Amino acid sequence: MSAAQKPKPEENLEIPEGTPEVYVDSLNVGTQLYGCTMWLGTLRAGQPPLVKVILKMSPPMVKVMSLILSKHIRNYEKDIGPITIPKTLYHSLGLEEYI
Repeated sequence: MSAAQKPKPEENLEIPEGTPEVYVDSLNVGTQLYGCTMWLGTLRAGQPPLVKVILKMSPPMVKVMSLILSKHIRNYEKDIGPITIPKTLYHSLGLEEYI
């Protein structure tokens, strides 16, 4: 991806040279009273997902992140079109009530 095609953050950020970029298509979440841990990784056929990044944050930050992501998804779908997710995936993740 060329520099012109790379998405830009909404605010001015300092991004040091060599900051890793990681693609993930797997997410596991654990919540505790004072924190949340997210294991992000990649799916592999016939094997467990391979964790690439572990994120730890406070519950308020998780909620803020959720709201920001919801805003971006809403704007994406308004501008580009709906993102379809198979109903079987919603079911397997226990997310039917959020559709």
